[in-house]
Amino acid sequence: MNGTKKGFTLIELMVVVAIIAFIAAAALAFMSTPRARSRDARREEDLKQIQNALSLYISNVGTYPVCATETVVNGTSDCLSAALRAEKTIPVTPTDPKNIIGSCGDANIYIYCYQSLLNGQSFQLRYDLETDAVPNKSPGWQTFTP
Repeated sequence: MNGTKKGFTLIELMVVVAIIAFIAAAALAFMSTPRARSRDARREEDLKQIQNALSLYISNVGTYPVCATETVVNGTSDCLSAALRAEKTIPVTPTDPKNIIGSCGDANIYIYCYQSLLNGQSFQLRYDLETDAVPNKSPGWQTFTP
């Protein structure tokens, strides 16, 4: 035996762990923007699905679903989702990809909000975008009406 020890020192292991942590943090930072853009694209598609379902609904019923106040679309028990499912215009009402619990209009709360207007003759859908990836729209609350 020549007296040398095999293995790594604590310092060498800490350096390797630090390098791996730095690479992981950089990868997450680079991936956050594409994920947010993907969620925004899904929001736009979700709103098109809801719009199509509302078009079918008004053709069948004669008015848009009437809700007492602006309501958070939760996909199951809210006024809009219940009405669309009852009329069989959409099997599942889409919800925001993040679907953070909160109230309509709160900052950085990613939900869909529905409000009937003029006793069901019109409506307003609102949703929150994270990025400016959608053409002609900036981050923040967006409003959609027929």
